[in-house]
Parts: sequence; structure tokens; C-alpha cells
Amino acid sequence: MKRIFLFLVAILSTFFLPADHHKPGNMAEISKAMVSASYEGRDAFASMVEKHMADDGYNYPDRFVGFGFYYNPQSENPNTITSTVEGSSAAAAMKVGDVVLSIDGESAWQDAEPGPRKLGDVSSITVLRNGSELDLELALGVVNPRFVKADWLVGINGSSAEDWGSNMIDYNVIEAVAGDSSAYVLHWRKFKDAESGVDAEQYAITRIGFNKNGMVNFVAELEEEELWYRQTGWTITR
Repeated sequence: MKRIFLFLVAILSTFFLPADHHKPGNMAEISKAMVSASYEGRDAFASMVEKHMADDGYNYPDRFVGFGFYYNPQSENPNTITSTVEGSSAAAAMKVGDVVLSIDGESAWQDAEPGPRKLGDVSSITVLRNGSELDLELALGVVNPRFVKADWLVGINGSSAEDWGSNMIDYNVIEAVAGDSSAYVLHWRKFKDAESGVDAEQYAITRIGFNKNGMVNFVAELEEEELWYRQTGWTITR
């Protein structure tokens, strides 16, 4: 009886131990492998996201100043709203499926050069919804986009495997360090800017969070964006 009791205690103790892959060393290893896969190719990266990210995990792209709506310029309906960002002015006024007819009177709004704008400036946007034209007023704001795992994978797998990283010249995933529930990966890349033809380089830091089961629950990145602009001929003016 004593042996049976000890055997059950051993099983239960093992069952309730924290997952080994939630330890800092393993979080750093997974995070570094995920960032490395993002350089290696589309399929390698998609496989890492599928395997290690929780179903309720999020990818947080760069924040930006805008209205907060997305569209697909390569689709058959390039002016159609495909999604809006929670908390943005677009989310409050637009609906998925709206067709953007003009922004501030400009029908070729995708190619228009925006003038000087600041937070809070309001634009008049005309959309087609259910066969009727609607005039909306949207204010520029700081947009905080995020994509759930399923949507992120749709975006990754929808990219061309042949074009993935085609402008990359070199990269180096330097190191990964982890704390209690997240890891930071420092990496460097050199690439050819498609528009200017200039070779540019930048450092980036990717933060990857883990839930209590050791699965990735968020991915976010900070990069030297202004440095890239300066190297490729862009200027930031007011």
C-alpha cells in the first residue's frame, strides 16, 4: 500500500510541475529560433508560429499614425476595407466591406501624397456601403494594431515564399535573454531597399511573451525605423 501511495505521489508531482519550456533558458531558445525562422523563409516561420504560439496569442506590428483600417491593394477589390483596428477612428465609423471612394475628395487616395498632418486632424472619407454612399469624418490617431494567431498565419501564408526575404543581404540573430514570462531577442539585418536601391542596415529587438503553459502569447518588435529612413533618402519634416 505504501509503494502504491508513493507511486501516486510521484505521478501527481510530475503532472503539476511547471512546464520545462517555460523556464528562462527554454524561452530564450524558442524565441531565438522563432526570430531566426523569420529570416530563413516563409514556411519555416509559419511552422514556428503554428507550433509555439497559443491560439489566443497576438502579434503586435508597429504602431502608426492613421485612421486604423486595412485593405488589400493586390486583391480584386483593392479599395475594400478588410479589417479595422480596435480603438481606432475607423473601427468606430467603418465596417468591413465598405468601399473607400475618396479621401478628402481624392479618388486616387492610395497614390495620393499626404500633406503635413498631425494627431487629431480630421479627414472626410466617402465610402460605399450596401449600395449607398456615406460621408464619414475620421480623425488621425495613434493606431495600436494586433492580430490573433489565425489572422497572423493567414498573412504569413498568403505571402510569396519566393519573395520572402528576397531583399535580405545578411542578418545575425545575436542573442536572446529571458525573464519570468518573456524573452528579448537582439538581431541585426542588412537589406536592399526596393525603392532607392540602397543597401541599408538596422538593429531590432523582438519581445516574445509566454503564458503559464509555456506557449507564446504575444510577439512585438522595435526597430531603428528612422535610421532606415535616413539611409534610404527619406526625410522627416514638419
